[in-house]
Amino acid sequence: MQVERRTIAGLGAMLGAVLALGGCGPQTPEEVRAAAIGKCERQFGQMATDPSAGTQLCTCLVDKLAAEGLEITDMMGGDRSQVEGIARSCAGAAGVSLPTG
Repeated sequence: MQVERRTIAGLGAMLGAVLALGGCGPQTPEEVRAAAIGKCERQFGQMATDPSAGTQLCTCLVDKLAAEGLEITDMMGGDRSQVEGIARSCAGAAGVSLPTG
């Protein structure tokens, strides 16, 4: 019974921490966009030989995906081909070579 109470209390504390941190993230559309571009640059920007090309790639990618109601994580679902097409288009415009296959 004591172990069960500690487990429930621990889950409650963890849930409280997650909810508290949820309010710390980006709130405005501009902040959400900037955070998405930053995440893209950390994950995909290193494919560019020039940091400005990485920024151009990610800005294009985030903006075009958002215009279509998509996110980069949609690459894992049914919208994969659409996301890939947008990524290739943005990479071409930024002069960045994406891996094939």
